[in-house]
Amino acid sequence: MLPQTVYAQPAASAAPIPVVPGPKRTVAVGEIEANGGFEASENWNVGAGVSAMLTTALANTDRFVMVERGTLTGILNEQQLQASKVAGGTPSRERMTPAHYIIVGSVTDFGSPRSGGGFSIGGSRKGMIGGLGTSRKTGKVGLDLRIVDSRTGKILKSFVVSSKVTQSGIALSGGYKGIALGGDQFSKTPLGEATRRALHDAVVQIATVLAATSWEGRVVEAEGSGVIINLGQEAGVVAGDRLHVERVAKVLTDPATGQILSEERYRVGTLTVTGVEARIARANFTSVDGSAAAARGDLVIPAGAPRSR
Repeated sequence: MLPQTVYAQPAASAAPIPVVPGPKRTVAVGEIEANGGFEASENWNVGAGVSAMLTTALANTDRFVMVERGTLTGILNEQQLQASKVAGGTPSRERMTPAHYIIVGSVTDFGSPRSGGGFSIGGSRKGMIGGLGTSRKTGKVGLDLRIVDSRTGKILKSFVVSSKVTQSGIALSGGYKGIALGGDQFSKTPLGEATRRALHDAVVQIATVLAATSWEGRVVEAEGSGVIINLGQEAGVVAGDRLHVERVAKVLTDPATGQILSEERYRVGTLTVTGVEARIARANFTSVDGSAAAARGDLVIPAGAPRSR
């Protein structure tokens, strides 16, 4: 093949991925369904494939702690996981890390429209140049995604991303037969390039939303002025960081659904991080009034956050 790529949708400079301040949020990509009449001849599991590629794209930004949730189908599963104490960790038993946020949604477009309805994966129009066939292939991808707070079940944002790429060139044959979804060969195709662009736009949206959300950790152990928290190097904590410690006084839940509606908190004191390991940090605690002490389970929030009432 003598390729000459022409983009029907000109390649603009990709939007930069925003910095997400504070410790890295823990994110999981949940179930992404494939909605629509997608061609099955390539034996592609489009939903699972896009889910895996989005997980990789988020992990490659180094802005999040990614956890695997390929077998979980929804927020209820994540809440049950945490409620049953399967999520978390103890010195004696390794357990799953809970995800703060889960990305779910649907693949709404994947392939190229063709006359007569339905979809075809990379359809082509052929002509002849010097005895060789010319081909024109189009890849189009659309994703409808939601960012969900796994603790409350609240949808932080729903958004749609899409991309369309057309490639023309000279070839004896074409198509996607025998190409693995998400593999190196796939990435060089119009559909692969459209997928990459759509996923990049999705990552930008996710980073933008999570950069604007508050984050929190927990006190693991407290003895006198010495405190250990469940945020460490993997979360981006460094020595010298200052954090606030808050305690939940009351949790207001919906009597019908059990969903958390609001929390009443009060500030206990301030932490100064003195040492960091992979998943924990050690800090010195200073009480707000000189008498309060930090306790296991207290919340840890950014020092710049407003005082809770």
